[in-house]
Amino acid sequence: MLVSFRPCSPKDHATLLKFIIAYYRFDKIPFNRKDLAQGVHTLLRNLSLGKAWLMESQKKPVGYAIVTYNFDLEYGGMEAMLTDLYVDKRCRNKGIGSLALYEIEDFCRERGIRTIELQVQHHNKSAETFYRKAGLRILPRKVMLLEVRPEEVARAHRASAGKRR
Repeated sequence: MLVSFRPCSPKDHATLLKFIIAYYRFDKIPFNRKDLAQGVHTLLRNLSLGKAWLMESQKKPVGYAIVTYNFDLEYGGMEAMLTDLYVDKRCRNKGIGSLALYEIEDFCRERGIRTIELQVQHHNKSAETFYRKAGLRILPRKVMLLEVRPEEVARAHRASAGKRR
């Protein structure tokens, strides 16, 4: 299957959002459509945040990938966060995901980015196998997240912890 890998622009917003929603549903990732739409809007208009690509076969989209940037001293500076890589189920197992990884690795190399990090849902064993075969390794740590709380909630937490601002 002949596939092209092209950067997204703001005109791709609707197509990209459609694929993101398909991916989140496939991988059982909870989402808010309004938040996703706003995030896509921001990413496509601010190249300093990252890059999105559409994968196309015969001028029809068959998948997408999104890389955002992170700075991590452990890896010598900038690293790529492969936040999304999704291929439509009708087009899987045809090398498209592997092609995307090669393209992303080239993109990073050209920019001096030395590492690509990603997360895989615990239940998605096929994705884990795919990424391991591609050379990624599992890090000996857990991903943790703190959603930034509204000031009044944070203030209450600080007060209960005996901290003052």
